[in-house]
Amino acid sequence: MKPPVSYRQKEGGRSAAVDNFLFDQPEGRRQLMEALRELIFSIQPDVEESIKWNSPFYSYNGLLCNLNFDKKAKRVALGFVEGFLIEDRYGAFSRDTSQIKKMFFDESEDIDVRMVTYYLRQALKINKTKKKNFLGISKKRR
Repeated sequence: MKPPVSYRQKEGGRSAAVDNFLFDQPEGRRQLMEALRELIFSIQPDVEESIKWNSPFYSYNGLLCNLNFDKKAKRVALGFVEGFLIEDRYGAFSRDTSQIKKMFFDESEDIDVRMVTYYLRQALKINKTKKKNFLGISKKRR
């Protein structure tokens, strides 16, 4: 039986809408996404999750990362919104040139917790230190 649809935040920043999203995923994909979700919350318990653009997004002082199934790569992706600012120490990011950098995961493989933790901590550090207008552009009223 499917859990009831709700868009309210649950305790700990967890979203019932994300529960529903995960419930609709095939078993292997759901388990992988749930493990990544738990890792995100273990590193930053007060992160907020919501559904945006049909996938789970995690926010902490702005958008942090998201989970989705990349149909082209046929793998689960963890995308970092400010990924272009993160040092790719492990060479795990996709090689596209977009601002959002993705890490891909196979359902049959274990998650390298140390590596994912490194990237999540870097993303959190960026979000904790960024200002609303991080480019330093002053807005003048005319």
